[in-house]
Amino acid sequence: MSSTSTDIQGKGSPTELLQERDALNRALLAASASLAEAKDHDAILRFACDILVTASPRIRLAWMYLGEAGDAAVRPSYAVGPARACAPHLGWGGGPRAQQWRESRLHANGQPVVSDIRADAQLGPGRERALENQLETCVCLPFSDGDARQQGLVMIYADQPDYFQRIGLHPFIAFAQLGRVAFEQATNRKQLQDMATIDALTGLLNRGALQKILESEHAQSQRSGHPYTLLLLDVDRFKMVNDTYGHSAGDTALAAVASIAERSLREGDWVARWGGDEFLCLLTDADDEKGAVIAERLRAQVAEQPIACDGRNIPISISVGLAHYPQAGDKLETVLTAADAALYGAKRRGRNRVVSSSREARGVFSIAGQLESALQSGRLQPAFQPIVELDSGRVVGEEALARIITEEGNLLEAAAFIQAAKQLRIVRRIDSHVMREVVQRWVQQFSSGKTIARFVNVSADLLRHPELVDDVLHTVMDNVSTGNGRDKPLVIEITEREFLNNPRELRQILAPFLDYGMQLAIDDFGSGYSSFQYLADLPVTYLKIDGALVRRAPKESKVRAILKGIRDIADDLNLTTLAEWVEDEVTSELLKEIGIHWAQGYYFGRPQLHAGKDNILGIR
Repeated sequence: MSSTSTDIQGKGSPTELLQERDALNRALLAASASLAEAKDHDAILRFACDILVTASPRIRLAWMYLGEAGDAAVRPSYAVGPARACAPHLGWGGGPRAQQWRESRLHANGQPVVSDIRADAQLGPGRERALENQLETCVCLPFSDGDARQQGLVMIYADQPDYFQRIGLHPFIAFAQLGRVAFEQATNRKQLQDMATIDALTGLLNRGALQKILESEHAQSQRSGHPYTLLLLDVDRFKMVNDTYGHSAGDTALAAVASIAERSLREGDWVARWGGDEFLCLLTDADDEKGAVIAERLRAQVAEQPIACDGRNIPISISVGLAHYPQAGDKLETVLTAADAALYGAKRRGRNRVVSSSREARGVFSIAGQLESALQSGRLQPAFQPIVELDSGRVVGEEALARIITEEGNLLEAAAFIQAAKQLRIVRRIDSHVMREVVQRWVQQFSSGKTIARFVNVSADLLRHPELVDDVLHTVMDNVSTGNGRDKPLVIEITEREFLNNPRELRQILAPFLDYGMQLAIDDFGSGYSSFQYLADLPVTYLKIDGALVRRAPKESKVRAILKGIRDIADDLNLTTLAEWVEDEVTSELLKEIGIHWAQGYYFGRPQLHAGKDNILGIR
């Protein structure tokens, strides 16, 4: 052991200890200017790791973590030092223990947190790997920006148990404070970049610029009581314009709509390209009626002016959704959501029209309020309906169906709120919540040996939000041991009517679930959207036969022939058929005679809310 190492343990001259401390201080001070000049959060933390490892031979490892507030895991993304090979074993995956570990470090009032590796039980299996690499103690330096949206930490490991106590934490506290200042500067620089205000194609404000104006206008309206109106509009069948006439025609259409919008608005109003083919107009001090007049004028002018492209006049039109503050809600996000739902209503009713949320969606927003409250208070719950094997009559699976428990204690089935959720584009939140509940139920029952299949519907809305897909998968991986596909807790149900474009594209969207080993079911098969290309291109395991078709089977020979055809195809492809809406013995026996494998419906059992291990509440 070197003399310096001995001194730090308190067995040698204090002079060499002072020399070690001075060397560390000089290295950190010399790094200050470069740290402040780092341009982004990642560069700041990387630089911190590099300089700390070079500051002393006693520091054998430094690694960094950077993520959004609320990330499910803490994993090293960069590591340096002689012991860097063990860094991947020292982070944490998702789950409650990772949350506790992360928050104890990231929210320690900005102070470094020192840990004795031999005594820190939270390190788990990584502790042995750390000790094998001569890592005896560590200090955590937390970093965050001013809004706490980006959070990070640098973990520093030394090879002597009392290194940080002997050296003192003052140099590290000063360095962490400087790092936090640099973090905030990087955040400010990014915000300035994001505020590059002009959209290059249309010459309008971009989304980031208008978002700031919206927040200011909303705050001012809250103080003064003055109303404002939002118009959210997009170009009808824009993809068709691009596909038919080329992207130059699409660009011309967007520029034309932008120009007309600028001319149609009043002095003091704002318009921005909100994203893709969407535009958002802010009409200051405008009530619902005045906003409707401006919106209709804008719609008419676009419809009357075909765009000229390559010597052709191409007709275009727009759909407009209108929402008024304070009528649509007291929060900016609520007013934006109302405008989005109204735009959806305009599209649904035939396009080339203006729809106001106040006239279109009072019922929708009433239901949406119940749904939001249920999500926040835990009153959105899955009900589980049994699935049986027709030959044996044994339960082989269950399907999770969303239900709302109202504040009065009544139950709302999905049919009562799912359409409102679709219009408001929040179905993904329902799916994500239900899937979490299904995973928890599976974990509870796994110890009892119940390895039945668990079906859950997944909407296009969820699958098109990768961050939610990742969140769901992390929940599964944190709670479920590895195994083959049939041991996984979920069978993902998709409905073809939501994915009419391209089965191969759908496979890419589903890839995270499929790669993990989950199984796939096609729901409502035989309902009029069935495409055999889905069976050819996707790794389907189950065909869920549409209930409306099943109900007709006892009385219609043509329907029975169709069911036999579906069974034959499924048998050839080694798929399991599952009939829905089976409500009587006659239908059950008929399906069994045809050769359908599984079935579900009121004949076998109604959906039931699961309220803990020993208490099941039936749905009436």
